[in-house]
Amino acid sequence: MPEPTHQLVIQFPQSVFPAFDDLVDYEDALIEVLGDDHEVDGHDIGSGEVNFFIFTAEPARALSTVHEASLLAHAEVRVAARPVGGERYEVLWPVGDDREFDLA
Repeated sequence: MPEPTHQLVIQFPQSVFPAFDDLVDYEDALIEVLGDDHEVDGHDIGSGEVNFFIFTAEPARALSTVHEASLLAHAEVRVAARPVGGERYEVLWPVGDDREFDLA
């Protein structure tokens, strides 16, 4: 894996994962589809949201891989990226979403 330059965050409403096992299954699916090209760095839960963290040198490619694997198939999912060590996230999904992206 190339040196990660970005942190990608996939954010869902917490209600999408009614049981902890559902959350773990989703994270395992991310690890499987992203392989060794990107690093799934865990998740957090808070303020009604679940965030999954991925370190990558290619955020657009990671997003495309996750999207093609149908792992973004929820109306309220949002995906954003920022440079490692950066402060501001840029929303990548859904396209055209100009709302601020926050980690609650």
